[in-house]
Amino acid sequence: MGCIVLRKLNLDWLTFVVVSVGYISAYTITSGLVMPLQKILAPQLPIVFSVLFLPHGIRVLAVYFLGWRGLLYLLPSSYLMWATSVYGNSIDLAVLSPVASLVVVYVAVRMVKTYHGSRNKAVFYFSWKECLVVAAIASVLNGTTLSMLYDSEINWILMIGYSSGDMAGQIVLLVLIVALMRLNRKLSKFI
Repeated sequence: MGCIVLRKLNLDWLTFVVVSVGYISAYTITSGLVMPLQKILAPQLPIVFSVLFLPHGIRVLAVYFLGWRGLLYLLPSSYLMWATSVYGNSIDLAVLSPVASLVVVYVAVRMVKTYHGSRNKAVFYFSWKECLVVAAIASVLNGTTLSMLYDSEINWILMIGYSSGDMAGQIVLLVLIVALMRLNRKLSKFI
């Protein structure tokens, strides 16, 4: 049954696994390493956001490369990690926060690609500058949306916290990707 649904939506298992493992790994590093360090070094910060939220980078890259299908690939792992945060770590997160975070990334990607004109029609066209613009827009939209999910109005502290953590996560992820691409290029000369 699952394979039929994936085929009808033009989705595949390998991409689903890669995106899910990437998201779950990034979330695990954030909640298992970054958040404990944040509690030690900055205990006054609210626990609902991370100063370095790596999963935002995975969301941006998945939707950047896969379009709306990226949302479908990310949804199960987003809710899995939401459940571990809410029930495993007793962090009070709104039930709609995973969907909201995914939708704002899609909106940001569409905004940038529409404005930019998607001049390059290559399937795996990648511009790290374009990704940073998408991430910045998505970070602000995500911070605004999530802060409104917790309060009925914009909570500026939460908005700035979410936005800066999302953007920091995207920058770290892109730096790692660029470094791996350069390393791959250097190693391929020897093979």
